[in-house]
Amino acid sequence: MDISQIEELVGILRSSRISELVVTCGQEEKTTVRLKKQLRPQRAPRLVPVAKEAPAVQKEAASTAEEHADYVTARMVGIFHSLDSTASVGSPIKAGQAVGAIESMKLMNDVVSDHDGVISEILVEDGMPVEFGQHLFKLQKS
Repeated sequence: MDISQIEELVGILRSSRISELVVTCGQEEKTTVRLKKQLRPQRAPRLVPVAKEAPAVQKEAASTAEEHADYVTARMVGIFHSLDSTASVGSPIKAGQAVGAIESMKLMNDVVSDHDGVISEILVEDGMPVEFGQHLFKLQKS
């Protein structure tokens, strides 16, 4: 096996989705070439501190505010990715509008709002793992 053949194999590895290529050639003198793609390290999720319980008076006020709010929730488990141009506090959102994406099993799946409203709070950060049913955005009803 000569250098031009190895360069061709490197080109094939770079342009494909495979991460490792092993080639063995020769009958008497066997030559093995092992090529491995360097994978990008995954970003570790940032830990968010848990808030302490509020007094009962604040809870009652919050519960009345919650009655006027809708949420955009995760429909699957995965890694949340924001759409910077659309999803910011104060942005108006229409039902059916994509406000982010969840990466699950290397596929990107749109996060779509079920309600019209204005984003009043973003509850997750880009790159955070999310669970099924987790609140991602708080919407103020319009």
